[in-house]
Amino acid sequence: MLEYFKFDLKRISLIILYLLPISLLTGPAIPDISITLISILFLSYSFINKDIKWLKETWVIAGLAFWISLLLLSFFSINKYESFQNAFIFIRYIVFAIAISNWLINDKKSLEFFLKILTISIIFILLDCLLQFVNYNSIEGYGEDIFGFTSTHYGRLSGPFNDDVPGSHISRFIFFIILLFIISKKNIFFNNYSFIITISSILFIIWLSGEAMALATTVLGFVIYVIFIKRKKNLVIIAALVAFLMILVTNKFHISNYDYKIISSTPYHHGLIMNKFGKCSNVENKMCSKLVKTNPAFSKVIRNFDKSIYFQIYRDAINMWSDNKFTGVGLSNFEQACKENKKYRSKKINYGACSAHPHNIYIQFLAETGLIGLLFFSLFIFSILFNILKNFNSEFNKLSFINLCILFWPIMSTGSLLKNWYGIEVFLVIGLLISITKINLFNSNSKF
Repeated sequence: MLEYFKFDLKRISLIILYLLPISLLTGPAIPDISITLISILFLSYSFINKDIKWLKETWVIAGLAFWISLLLLSFFSINKYESFQNAFIFIRYIVFAIAISNWLINDKKSLEFFLKILTISIIFILLDCLLQFVNYNSIEGYGEDIFGFTSTHYGRLSGPFNDDVPGSHISRFIFFIILLFIISKKNIFFNNYSFIITISSILFIIWLSGEAMALATTVLGFVIYVIFIKRKKNLVIIAALVAFLMILVTNKFHISNYDYKIISSTPYHHGLIMNKFGKCSNVENKMCSKLVKTNPAFSKVIRNFDKSIYFQIYRDAINMWSDNKFTGVGLSNFEQACKENKKYRSKKINYGACSAHPHNIYIQFLAETGLIGLLFFSLFIFSILFNILKNFNSEFNKLSFINLCILFWPIMSTGSLLKNWYGIEVFLVIGLLISITKINLFNSNSKF
Protein backbone atom coordinates (compact mmCIF):
# COMPACT_ATOMS: atom_id res chain seq x y z
CA MET A 1 0.00 0.00 0.00
CA LEU A 2 2.83 2.41 0.87
CA GLU A 3 4.56 1.72 -2.46
CA TYR A 4 1.35 2.51 -4.34
CA PHE A 5 0.97 5.76 -2.38
CA LYS A 6 4.54 6.75 -3.29
CA PHE A 7 3.86 6.11 -6.94
CA ASP A 8 0.53 7.87 -6.84
CA LEU A 9 2.12 11.11 -5.61
CA LYS A 10 4.21 11.26 -8.76
CA ARG A 11 1.32 10.30 -11.03
CA ILE A 12 -0.91 13.02 -9.57
CA SER A 13 1.89 15.59 -9.89
CA LEU A 14 2.54 14.59 -13.50
CA ILE A 15 -1.11 15.06 -14.37
CA ILE A 16 -1.09 18.52 -12.78
CA LEU A 17 2.11 19.40 -14.65
CA TYR A 18 0.76 18.14 -17.97
CA LEU A 19 -2.30 20.35 -17.50
CA LEU A 20 -0.22 23.42 -16.61
CA PRO A 21 0.18 24.76 -20.19
CA ILE A 22 -3.62 24.79 -20.43
CA SER A 23 -4.23 26.21 -16.95
CA LEU A 24 -1.80 29.05 -17.71
CA LEU A 25 -4.38 30.31 -20.19
CA THR A 26 -6.93 30.79 -17.39
CA GLY A 27 -5.00 33.39 -15.40
CA PRO A 28 -2.74 33.24 -12.33
CA ALA A 29 -4.92 31.47 -9.73
CA ILE A 30 -5.16 27.89 -11.05
CA PRO A 31 -1.48 27.71 -12.13
CA ASP A 32 -0.39 28.99 -8.72
CA ILE A 33 -2.46 26.34 -6.95
CA SER A 34 -1.04 23.75 -9.36
CA ILE A 35 2.63 24.48 -8.73
CA THR A 36 2.04 24.74 -4.98
CA LEU A 37 0.45 21.26 -5.00
CA ILE A 38 3.33 19.87 -7.07
CA SER A 39 5.84 21.37 -4.63
CA ILE A 40 4.04 19.89 -1.59
CA LEU A 41 3.69 16.48 -3.24
CA PHE A 42 7.36 16.48 -4.24
CA LEU A 43 8.53 17.30 -0.73
CA SER A 44 6.19 14.62 0.63
CA TYR A 45 7.57 12.09 -1.83
CA SER A 46 11.16 13.04 -0.93
CA PHE A 47 10.39 12.66 2.79
CA ILE A 48 8.65 9.29 2.37
CA ASN A 49 11.47 7.93 0.21
CA LYS A 50 14.22 9.67 2.19
CA ASP A 51 15.44 10.94 -1.18
CA ILE A 52 17.08 14.34 -0.79
CA LYS A 53 20.08 13.91 -3.08
CA TRP A 54 18.76 16.84 -5.09
CA LEU A 55 19.94 19.07 -2.24
CA LYS A 56 23.51 18.43 -3.41
CA GLU A 57 23.01 20.05 -6.80
CA THR A 58 24.80 23.37 -7.14
CA TRP A 59 21.89 25.26 -8.68
CA VAL A 60 19.55 23.99 -5.94
CA ILE A 61 21.95 25.13 -3.22
CA ALA A 62 22.23 28.53 -4.91
CA GLY A 63 18.44 28.78 -5.23
CA LEU A 64 17.87 27.96 -1.57
CA ALA A 65 20.61 30.40 -0.54
CA PHE A 66 18.88 33.09 -2.59
CA TRP A 67 15.57 32.29 -0.87
CA ILE A 68 17.14 32.46 2.61
CA SER A 69 18.71 35.81 1.70
CA LEU A 70 15.24 37.14 0.81
CA LEU A 71 13.94 36.05 4.20
CA LEU A 72 16.80 37.66 6.11
CA LEU A 73 16.67 40.88 4.09
CA SER A 74 12.99 41.21 4.97
CA PHE A 75 14.00 42.35 8.46
CA PHE A 76 15.38 45.55 6.87
CA SER A 77 12.29 46.31 4.78
CA ILE A 78 9.99 49.33 4.94
CA ASN A 79 7.01 46.98 5.16
CA LYS A 80 8.40 43.89 6.89
CA TYR A 81 5.16 41.95 6.70
CA GLU A 82 4.78 42.46 2.94
CA SER A 83 8.42 41.59 2.33
CA PHE A 84 8.50 38.52 4.54
CA GLN A 85 5.23 37.20 3.12
CA ASN A 86 6.52 37.46 -0.47
CA ALA A 87 9.90 36.04 0.50
CA PHE A 88 8.40 33.06 2.31
CA ILE A 89 6.08 31.93 -0.50
CA PHE A 90 8.83 32.45 -3.10
CA ILE A 91 10.14 29.00 -2.15
CA ARG A 92 7.31 27.38 -4.11
CA TYR A 93 8.91 28.49 -7.38
CA ILE A 94 12.27 26.97 -6.53
CA VAL A 95 10.80 23.69 -5.26
CA PHE A 96 8.59 23.52 -8.36
CA ALA A 97 11.64 23.75 -10.65
CA ILE A 98 13.43 21.11 -8.55
CA ALA A 99 10.42 18.81 -8.78
CA ILE A 100 10.37 19.09 -12.58
CA SER A 101 14.07 18.44 -13.08
CA ASN A 102 14.56 15.75 -10.41
CA TRP A 103 11.24 13.93 -10.30
CA LEU A 104 8.71 14.55 -13.04
CA ILE A 105 10.51 15.19 -16.35
CA ASN A 106 13.40 12.74 -16.13
CA ASP A 107 13.14 10.79 -19.40
CA LYS A 108 12.43 11.41 -23.07
CA LYS A 109 8.89 10.03 -22.87
CA SER A 110 7.67 12.41 -20.14
CA LEU A 111 9.48 15.35 -21.77
CA GLU A 112 7.99 14.67 -25.19
CA PHE A 113 4.47 14.26 -23.82
CA PHE A 114 4.66 17.54 -21.92
CA LEU A 115 6.05 19.35 -24.96
CA LYS A 116 3.19 18.04 -27.10
CA ILE A 117 0.62 19.50 -24.70
CA LEU A 118 2.60 22.73 -24.56
CA THR A 119 2.68 22.90 -28.36
CA ILE A 120 -1.08 22.31 -28.60
CA SER A 121 -1.68 25.18 -26.16
CA ILE A 122 0.61 27.48 -28.17
CA ILE A 123 -1.15 26.57 -31.44
CA PHE A 124 -4.47 27.40 -29.78
CA ILE A 125 -3.10 30.81 -28.77
CA LEU A 126 -1.90 31.39 -32.35
CA LEU A 127 -5.32 30.60 -33.78
CA ASP A 128 -7.06 32.71 -31.14
CA CYS A 129 -4.81 35.69 -31.84
CA LEU A 130 -5.30 35.19 -35.57
CA LEU A 131 -9.06 35.39 -34.99
CA GLN A 132 -8.59 38.74 -33.25
CA PHE A 133 -6.46 39.92 -36.16
CA VAL A 134 -9.06 38.87 -38.74
CA ASN A 135 -11.75 40.67 -36.71
CA TYR A 136 -9.82 43.95 -36.85
CA ASN A 137 -11.91 47.10 -36.88
CA SER A 138 -10.39 50.52 -37.51
CA ILE A 139 -12.33 52.15 -34.68
CA GLU A 140 -12.00 49.44 -32.04
CA GLY A 141 -8.74 47.81 -33.09
CA TYR A 142 -8.29 44.03 -32.93
CA GLY A 143 -11.60 42.24 -32.47
CA GLU A 144 -12.86 39.62 -30.06
CA ASP A 145 -11.17 36.29 -29.57
CA ILE A 146 -13.01 32.98 -29.22
CA PHE A 147 -13.95 33.83 -25.60
CA GLY A 148 -15.09 37.35 -26.42
CA PHE A 149 -11.94 38.96 -25.00
CA THR A 150 -10.69 42.17 -26.56
CA SER A 151 -7.42 43.97 -25.96
CA THR A 152 -7.32 46.68 -23.31
CA HIS A 153 -4.60 48.43 -25.31
CA TYR A 154 -5.30 49.58 -28.86
CA GLY A 155 -3.07 47.82 -31.39
CA ARG A 156 -2.17 44.96 -29.06
CA LEU A 157 -3.38 41.36 -29.08
CA SER A 158 -4.70 39.71 -25.93
CA GLY A 159 -5.52 36.21 -27.15
CA PRO A 160 -7.20 33.97 -24.56
CA PHE A 161 -5.46 35.70 -21.64
CA ASN A 162 -7.75 38.73 -21.40
CA ASP A 163 -4.47 40.62 -21.08
CA ASP A 164 -1.84 41.90 -23.52
CA VAL A 165 0.68 39.06 -22.97
CA PRO A 166 0.39 36.42 -25.74
CA GLY A 167 3.64 37.48 -27.43
CA SER A 168 5.76 37.22 -24.27
CA HIS A 169 4.09 33.93 -23.32
CA ILE A 170 4.81 32.36 -26.71
CA SER A 171 8.38 33.71 -26.84
CA ARG A 172 9.28 31.87 -23.64
CA PHE A 173 8.33 28.51 -25.16
CA ILE A 174 9.13 28.71 -28.87
CA PHE A 175 12.44 26.87 -28.55
CA PHE A 176 10.80 24.05 -26.61
CA ILE A 177 8.51 23.62 -29.62
CA ILE A 178 11.58 23.44 -31.86
CA LEU A 179 12.97 20.81 -29.48
CA LEU A 180 9.77 18.78 -29.86
CA PHE A 181 10.17 18.78 -33.65
CA ILE A 182 13.73 17.52 -33.20
CA ILE A 183 12.94 14.64 -30.84
CA SER A 184 9.69 13.68 -32.65
CA LYS A 185 11.21 13.57 -36.11
CA LYS A 186 9.70 10.15 -36.89
CA ASN A 187 6.18 11.40 -36.30
CA ILE A 188 4.35 12.42 -39.52
CA PHE A 189 2.84 15.40 -37.70
CA PHE A 190 6.31 16.78 -37.02
CA ASN A 191 7.74 16.92 -40.54
CA ASN A 192 9.62 19.79 -42.15
CA TYR A 193 6.53 21.46 -43.64
CA SER A 194 4.77 21.47 -40.28
CA PHE A 195 7.90 22.91 -38.71
CA ILE A 196 8.06 25.84 -41.15
CA ILE A 197 4.33 26.58 -40.84
CA THR A 198 4.36 26.43 -37.02
CA ILE A 199 7.53 28.42 -36.38
CA SER A 200 6.81 31.09 -39.00
CA SER A 201 3.29 31.52 -37.59
CA ILE A 202 4.69 31.89 -34.08
CA LEU A 203 7.13 34.58 -35.22
CA PHE A 204 4.36 36.38 -37.09
CA ILE A 205 2.01 36.41 -34.09
CA ILE A 206 4.78 37.56 -31.73
CA TRP A 207 5.36 40.50 -34.09
CA LEU A 208 1.64 41.11 -34.48
CA SER A 209 1.14 41.12 -30.70
CA GLY A 210 2.92 44.47 -30.47
CA GLU A 211 5.20 43.28 -27.65
CA ALA A 212 8.58 44.66 -28.67
CA MET A 213 10.58 42.89 -25.96
CA ALA A 214 9.06 39.52 -26.83
CA LEU A 215 10.06 40.01 -30.46
CA ALA A 216 13.55 41.27 -29.55
CA THR A 217 14.37 38.34 -27.27
CA THR A 218 12.97 35.85 -29.80
CA VAL A 219 15.15 37.32 -32.54
CA LEU A 220 18.12 37.11 -30.15
CA GLY A 221 17.32 33.44 -29.58
CA PHE A 222 17.16 32.76 -33.32
CA VAL A 223 20.51 34.45 -33.89
CA ILE A 224 22.12 32.27 -31.20
CA TYR A 225 20.41 29.21 -32.67
CA VAL A 226 21.77 29.84 -36.19
CA ILE A 227 25.28 30.43 -34.82
CA PHE A 228 25.56 27.44 -32.49
CA ILE A 229 23.05 24.75 -33.51
CA LYS A 230 23.12 22.62 -36.67
CA ARG A 231 19.91 20.61 -36.32
CA LYS A 232 17.14 22.13 -38.43
CA LYS A 233 19.20 25.30 -38.92
CA ASN A 234 18.13 25.60 -42.55
CA LEU A 235 14.47 25.12 -41.58
CA VAL A 236 14.79 27.77 -38.86
CA ILE A 237 16.18 30.22 -41.43
CA ILE A 238 13.40 29.37 -43.91
CA ALA A 239 10.73 29.79 -41.20
CA ALA A 240 12.20 33.18 -40.27
CA LEU A 241 12.16 34.27 -43.93
CA VAL A 242 8.56 33.12 -44.34
CA ALA A 243 7.58 35.07 -41.21
CA PHE A 244 9.41 38.13 -42.55
CA LEU A 245 7.49 37.84 -45.82
CA MET A 246 4.20 37.58 -43.89
CA ILE A 247 5.12 40.74 -41.98
CA LEU A 248 5.96 42.61 -45.20
CA VAL A 249 2.67 41.59 -46.82
CA THR A 250 0.73 42.63 -43.71
CA ASN A 251 2.48 46.01 -43.59
CA LYS A 252 1.79 46.52 -47.28
CA PHE A 253 -1.85 45.50 -47.54
CA HIS A 254 -3.55 45.41 -44.13
CA ILE A 255 -5.94 48.29 -43.50
CA SER A 256 -4.39 49.08 -40.10
CA ASN A 257 -1.47 50.70 -41.91
CA TYR A 258 -3.69 53.16 -43.81
CA ASP A 259 -6.69 54.00 -41.61
CA TYR A 260 -5.14 56.72 -39.45
CA LYS A 261 -3.59 60.15 -39.30
CA ILE A 262 -0.86 60.86 -36.75
CA ILE A 263 -1.71 63.81 -34.53
CA SER A 264 1.30 63.69 -32.26
CA SER A 265 4.27 61.36 -31.79
CA THR A 266 6.47 61.53 -28.67
CA PRO A 267 8.56 58.91 -26.81
CA TYR A 268 6.41 59.24 -23.68
CA HIS A 269 4.01 56.61 -22.38
CA HIS A 270 0.97 56.64 -24.71
CA GLY A 271 2.86 59.29 -26.63
CA LEU A 272 1.52 58.30 -30.04
CA ILE A 273 -1.82 60.01 -30.73
CA MET A 274 -3.70 59.01 -33.88
CA ASN A 275 -7.01 59.79 -35.44
CA LYS A 276 -8.48 56.50 -36.69
CA PHE A 277 -11.01 56.40 -39.51
CA GLY A 278 -13.42 53.55 -40.26
CA LYS A 279 -16.98 52.42 -40.72
CA CYS A 280 -19.33 53.24 -37.86
CA SER A 281 -20.48 50.19 -35.96
CA ASN A 282 -23.98 51.54 -35.26
CA VAL A 283 -24.67 53.57 -38.42
CA GLU A 284 -24.63 51.86 -41.80
CA ASN A 285 -22.66 53.41 -44.69
CA LYS A 286 -21.21 56.14 -42.51
CA MET A 287 -17.58 56.79 -41.64
CA CYS A 288 -16.53 57.52 -38.07
CA SER A 289 -13.30 58.64 -36.44
CA LYS A 290 -11.73 57.98 -33.07
CA LEU A 291 -8.78 59.54 -31.25
CA VAL A 292 -6.45 56.78 -30.10
CA LYS A 293 -3.57 57.06 -27.64
CA THR A 294 -1.03 54.27 -27.74
CA ASN A 295 2.66 53.68 -27.11
CA PRO A 296 5.18 54.97 -29.66
CA ALA A 297 7.23 52.71 -31.90
CA PHE A 298 9.97 50.76 -30.15
CA SER A 299 12.63 52.50 -32.27
CA LYS A 300 11.41 55.92 -31.13
CA VAL A 301 11.59 54.86 -27.48
CA ILE A 302 15.16 53.59 -27.92
CA ARG A 303 16.30 56.76 -29.72
CA ASN A 304 14.80 58.92 -26.94
CA PHE A 305 15.23 56.55 -24.04
CA ASP A 306 15.85 59.33 -21.49
CA LYS A 307 12.30 60.58 -22.14
CA SER A 308 10.64 57.17 -21.96
CA ILE A 309 8.59 55.76 -19.09
CA TYR A 310 11.15 52.98 -18.66
CA PHE A 311 13.94 55.46 -17.99
CA GLN A 312 11.82 57.28 -15.40
CA ILE A 313 10.95 54.06 -13.56
CA TYR A 314 14.54 52.80 -13.69
CA ARG A 315 15.77 56.15 -12.33
CA ASP A 316 13.32 55.93 -9.43
CA ALA A 317 14.57 52.41 -8.70
CA ILE A 318 18.23 53.48 -8.80
CA ASN A 319 17.44 56.34 -6.42
CA MET A 320 15.87 53.85 -4.00
CA TRP A 321 18.95 51.65 -4.22
CA SER A 322 21.36 54.55 -3.71
CA ASP A 323 19.70 55.20 -0.33
CA ASN A 324 19.57 51.51 0.63
CA LYS A 325 22.64 50.04 -1.07
CA PHE A 326 23.02 46.73 0.74
CA THR A 327 19.51 45.67 1.76
CA GLY A 328 17.16 47.64 -0.53
CA VAL A 329 13.77 49.03 0.40
CA GLY A 330 12.23 45.58 0.85
CA LEU A 331 10.89 42.81 -1.32
CA SER A 332 7.70 43.95 -3.08
CA ASN A 333 8.09 47.35 -1.37
CA PHE A 334 8.92 49.33 -4.51
CA GLU A 335 5.49 50.92 -4.94
CA GLN A 336 5.11 51.73 -1.25
CA ALA A 337 8.55 53.33 -1.09
CA CYS A 338 7.63 55.42 -4.12
CA LYS A 339 4.37 56.59 -2.57
CA GLU A 340 5.97 57.45 0.77
CA ASN A 341 8.95 59.41 -0.55
CA LYS A 342 8.70 62.14 -3.20
CA LYS A 343 12.36 61.59 -3.99
CA TYR A 344 11.39 58.33 -5.69
CA ARG A 345 8.61 59.86 -7.79
CA SER A 346 9.92 61.32 -11.01
CA LYS A 347 7.51 63.00 -13.40
CA LYS A 348 5.89 60.42 -15.65
CA ILE A 349 3.85 61.84 -18.51
CA ASN A 350 0.59 59.95 -19.18
CA TYR A 351 1.43 57.55 -16.34
CA GLY A 352 0.69 57.26 -12.64
CA ALA A 353 3.08 58.61 -10.05
CA CYS A 354 4.36 55.15 -9.06
CA SER A 355 4.82 51.82 -10.77
CA ALA A 356 4.08 48.48 -9.09
CA HIS A 357 7.62 47.26 -9.85
CA PRO A 358 10.69 48.48 -11.82
CA HIS A 359 9.96 46.39 -14.97
CA ASN A 360 13.39 44.79 -14.96
CA ILE A 361 14.30 41.76 -12.83
CA TYR A 362 17.82 42.89 -11.98
CA ILE A 363 16.87 46.48 -11.19
CA GLN A 364 13.96 45.21 -9.09
CA PHE A 365 16.18 43.02 -6.91
CA LEU A 366 18.74 45.83 -6.71
CA ALA A 367 16.15 48.34 -5.51
CA GLU A 368 14.18 45.96 -3.27
CA THR A 369 16.95 43.71 -1.88
CA GLY A 370 20.09 45.76 -2.46
CA LEU A 371 23.51 44.49 -3.45
CA ILE A 372 23.13 41.47 -1.18
CA GLY A 373 19.92 40.26 -2.78
CA LEU A 374 21.14 40.97 -6.31
CA LEU A 375 24.35 39.06 -5.57
CA PHE A 376 22.49 35.94 -4.42
CA PHE A 377 20.09 36.19 -7.36
CA SER A 378 23.01 36.49 -9.78
CA LEU A 379 24.72 33.47 -8.20
CA PHE A 380 21.49 31.51 -8.70
CA ILE A 381 21.36 32.42 -12.40
CA PHE A 382 25.07 31.72 -12.89
CA SER A 383 24.71 28.32 -11.22
CA ILE A 384 22.06 27.40 -13.79
CA LEU A 385 24.27 28.76 -16.57
CA PHE A 386 27.22 26.71 -15.28
CA ASN A 387 25.03 23.61 -15.24
CA ILE A 388 24.34 24.20 -18.95
CA LEU A 389 27.85 25.22 -20.04
CA LYS A 390 29.61 22.22 -18.50
CA ASN A 391 28.40 20.16 -21.47
CA PHE A 392 27.94 22.89 -24.06
CA ASN A 393 28.95 20.54 -26.90
CA SER A 394 25.46 19.10 -26.60
CA GLU A 395 22.99 20.86 -28.88
CA PHE A 396 20.31 20.31 -26.25
CA ASN A 397 22.38 22.24 -23.73
CA LYS A 398 22.69 24.96 -26.35
CA LEU A 399 18.90 25.06 -26.61
CA SER A 400 18.76 25.41 -22.83
CA PHE A 401 21.27 28.27 -23.09
CA ILE A 402 18.98 30.05 -25.58
CA ASN A 403 16.01 29.70 -23.23
CA LEU A 404 18.08 31.07 -20.35
CA CYS A 405 19.07 34.09 -22.46
CA ILE A 406 15.42 34.78 -23.33
CA LEU A 407 14.47 34.64 -19.65
CA PHE A 408 17.31 36.61 -18.11
CA TRP A 409 18.75 38.88 -20.78
CA PRO A 410 19.54 41.91 -18.61
CA ILE A 411 18.76 44.75 -21.04
CA MET A 412 15.00 44.43 -21.39
CA SER A 413 11.78 45.24 -19.62
CA THR A 414 10.22 42.33 -17.75
CA GLY A 415 7.42 41.48 -15.40
CA SER A 416 7.96 41.03 -11.69
CA LEU A 417 9.31 37.62 -10.71
CA LEU A 418 7.19 37.91 -7.56
CA LYS A 419 3.95 37.96 -9.56
CA ASN A 420 2.65 34.42 -9.72
CA TRP A 421 1.80 34.11 -13.44
CA TYR A 422 5.17 35.43 -14.65
CA GLY A 423 7.10 33.65 -11.90
CA ILE A 424 5.41 30.33 -12.72
CA GLU A 425 6.40 30.57 -16.39
CA VAL A 426 10.00 31.51 -15.56
CA PHE A 427 10.51 28.63 -13.13
CA LEU A 428 8.69 26.21 -15.41
CA VAL A 429 11.26 27.04 -18.08
CA ILE A 430 14.11 26.71 -15.55
CA GLY A 431 12.90 23.26 -14.51
CA LEU A 432 12.50 22.14 -18.13
CA LEU A 433 15.87 23.37 -19.33
CA ILE A 434 17.67 21.64 -16.45
CA SER A 435 15.71 18.46 -17.22
CA ILE A 436 16.86 18.67 -20.83
CA THR A 437 20.52 18.85 -19.80
CA LYS A 438 20.08 15.86 -17.49
CA ILE A 439 18.23 13.69 -19.99
CA ASN A 440 20.89 14.36 -22.55
CA LEU A 441 23.68 13.53 -20.10
CA PHE A 442 22.00 10.32 -19.03
CA ASN A 443 21.55 9.27 -22.67
CA SER A 444 24.91 10.26 -24.10
CA ASN A 445 24.78 7.55 -26.77
CA SER A 446 21.24 8.37 -27.83
CA LYS A 447 20.38 10.05 -31.14
CA PHE A 448 17.60 11.97 -29.29
